[in-house]
Amino acid sequence: MFCKQQAAQLCGIRREIEAAGASLVFIGNGNTTFARDFKDHFATECTILTDPSSASYALLGAGRGMWATLSPRSWPAGIQAMRLGFRQTRTKGHAYLLGGVAVVDTAGAVRWKYLSRFAGDHPAPAQILVALRALGRDGMSFTQLRP
Repeated sequence: MFCKQQAAQLCGIRREIEAAGASLVFIGNGNTTFARDFKDHFATECTILTDPSSASYALLGAGRGMWATLSPRSWPAGIQAMRLGFRQTRTKGHAYLLGGVAVVDTAGAVRWKYLSRFAGDHPAPAQILVALRALGRDGMSFTQLRP
């Protein structure tokens, strides 16, 4: 439910991301069938990649574990997501892996990142755009890791 919510938020600012000289790319950790399904339903105009090993999550320092994802801190975020119409469906990938957002330049260097501290902890779209614009227009790729 949280990855759907965050995808909707990010796709909602995709044009601003592109105007800042970046591309919106989602990296999941399910199989390629799940990645295609995600693209078809939640991010039709974006690049979708998958990393079933979750090595990219580890490189960025993404949190993992049952307590991290089921923490009581995530409950208010879950209620808010449900109020907005997002529902939990079958998990398609690692169930206990937190996501985040990263701005990566064309050389592969992480220029800015936000790692979720608990399930449903997403940066505000405005915060992402401020960070992205501050970094300039040098061919960066904007990536969201989604569980």
